[in-house]
Amino acid sequence: MKKDLKAFVSENRAAFDPANPPPGLWQRIADELDNREQSRDEKAGIRKIWLTHILKVAAITFLIGTAGILVYFHGKRDAYIDYSRINPDLAAEQQVYAQLVTQKKDSIAFIATSNPALYGEFSKVLGQMETNYEMLKQEFAKSPNKELTLGAMIRNLQAQIDVLSQQMDVLNYINGTKSQTKDEQI
Repeated sequence: MKKDLKAFVSENRAAFDPANPPPGLWQRIADELDNREQSRDEKAGIRKIWLTHILKVAAITFLIGTAGILVYFHGKRDAYIDYSRINPDLAAEQQVYAQLVTQKKDSIAFIATSNPALYGEFSKVLGQMETNYEMLKQEFAKSPNKELTLGAMIRNLQAQIDVLSQQMDVLNYINGTKSQTKDEQI
């Protein structure tokens, strides 16, 4: 095939030499290339504008989120500092119990996914205790005997931990019973 093409070109070389491209062919090719390049530049410009907008939104979201986190933790730190001024031992104890309550709530929420109705009942009981705790926190600011109020807050947290532990036991028992029933069916 290659040899045939070479032979054809060699034999007809004289016919190819005088042939000239149509007038304006090179100009049309150059114009088409310019148009393609211009359209590519326009698309790149639009992409650049969208990317700029997306980056601005991401930066604003990041700043707002960071500010929110800082305000949240600053408030917690200030509360701890206030508690530690009254009684450092009680403040440390309050901090430990508050963390335990948070951990147990997370554990219960995870375990309770299999029984949302029971979790709803548990949440009601715990909600009342949390309301009482929030009232104690508000009272702490106005209380003439802050150490006594801090002690009451700690007792509330201890009670929350006891209730959460009982709730975890119930959920574990129910989940264990369900798994036993499934095993017995097999």
